[in-house]
Amino acid sequence: MERVISKKSRIKSILNSHVFTTERLLIRPIEQQDKQLFRQLYTDKKIMRNIAEPMTIEQADRAFQISLNNTKKDKPKQMSWVITSLEDDQAIGIQGLVWHGEERSQAEIGIMLLRKANGKLLPEEAMGALMEYAYSKLEIVRINAQFSGRNLATERFVKKLGFVFETPLISTECIEKQSKSLDKHCFAEKNHYKL
Repeated sequence: MERVISKKSRIKSILNSHVFTTERLLIRPIEQQDKQLFRQLYTDKKIMRNIAEPMTIEQADRAFQISLNNTKKDKPKQMSWVITSLEDDQAIGIQGLVWHGEERSQAEIGIMLLRKANGKLLPEEAMGALMEYAYSKLEIVRINAQFSGRNLATERFVKKLGFVFETPLISTECIEKQSKSLDKHCFAEKNHYKL
């Protein structure tokens, strides 16, 4: 059953449980058919450069199965969504939420896109919609994000979405020397979120 959301919303409609659309994207839970996309993302050296070492195909397959199994649970500790372009019905990335502990009001968010999706403002659209969905349907009140200090594109788009950066617990002198390599931590609460 499709439900149309307000005109101010990034989410255009909610089709059913955990499936929603934006102006240009269909966002749905990960399924078995998404294994190749998962491999593509997690084994690509350029995509993984600001995340971790690229995985082997075997490692990516194990991680995919864990992600798929977690997403299917009633109260998952992790949920992953595939981001599909409505223009050509092609999967272009994966995003997800991870809950730590039993507390379900906070989650960590992440996104990975294929290189062909870069430069089109798709991270803002996809992650913004997932944030809105998390606040309204998953009862999350705080969303955390962590990324490499070298990843300036991520820093720009999380700022656009209203994330607030946490102050590092190290001296300013150290920050200046290592600012390109330190992880950055930020959070967004419903009142920070920007449409």
